[in-house]
Amino acid sequence: MSEGNQGPGVADPATLRGLTTSRAVTRSMSDDLLTHLPDLGDLPTQRALDAWVEQAADTLRALSEALEERLLHLGSAAVPDTSGRAHRAGPR
Repeated sequence: MSEGNQGPGVADPATLRGLTTSRAVTRSMSDDLLTHLPDLGDLPTQRALDAWVEQAADTLRALSEALEERLLHLGSAAVPDTSGRAHRAGPR
């Protein structure tokens, strides 16, 4: 990725757009996959297919969540403190 071009703590807008698009697409694919469950008529085969589809949907959801975490990480690094004060961790 091209994050290194702009210095530390600055997220590349193209990277953010790519992550946002990928997150939305993987979430949508997960939802779409669960709507297309054919009825095979053979119970053991149906169970195997259902399990495979569930695993694939879970994998897509996990990828979407990982992309969201990365976006949050990059987004928080990209927001500068404009108050001129240092942020304190913990309760005030």
